[in-house]
Amino acid sequence: MTGTPGGLREQKKALTRATIEARALERFLADGYESVRLDDLCAECLVSTRTFFRYFTSKEDLVLGRLRSHLDLAADLFARQPPDAPLLTSMRAVIEATVVFYATDPHRELDRLRLVATTPVLEAGLSRVFAGFDRLIRRFVAAQTKTKENARDARLVSAAAVAAFRVGLELWVDRDARDDLAGLIIANLDELTSGIGGLAEPSR
Repeated sequence: MTGTPGGLREQKKALTRATIEARALERFLADGYESVRLDDLCAECLVSTRTFFRYFTSKEDLVLGRLRSHLDLAADLFARQPPDAPLLTSMRAVIEATVVFYATDPHRELDRLRLVATTPVLEAGLSRVFAGFDRLIRRFVAAQTKTKENARDARLVSAAAVAAFRVGLELWVDRDARDDLAGLIIANLDELTSGIGGLAEPSR
């Protein structure tokens, strides 16, 4: 059965994006992020720079764009959580849904995270992503507990969530994606929040 024209176009676009992304990550790791010229990268991928900018706004966006998009996804997922659900239950659900993406192409994501860890400008960009995640968690905790975003528990939970996510990603990379990423992050979160304002719940 053949797909619809619109469906085929979307598949082609997704393939083009994935091809550019995979080749770029490979080159960045081999030759260094700063030294790879955009024009040379486009030539290797057999696309024009105009085509490149249909998919990415910059070299940095090529590497960090997917990670930044997780903030929008997480915000949407938090908004859908039942208002009466236990706080950490909702956070675990959001984490599980957010990291599903990593399992679709773990080798690409390992390359991405290893590149970020060895490139200061990208590491700074990732820190800004985590700062956005911190603000998102604070707002969610404040709304769920009817407190302010700068309240002690909201700050502690958001800091714990960021640390749980960051360390979970680091362990996942160290272990070559052999472990379940969501499980790593959630285990970290449960341990880090065990003494915060009675928020701890039995692990699943």
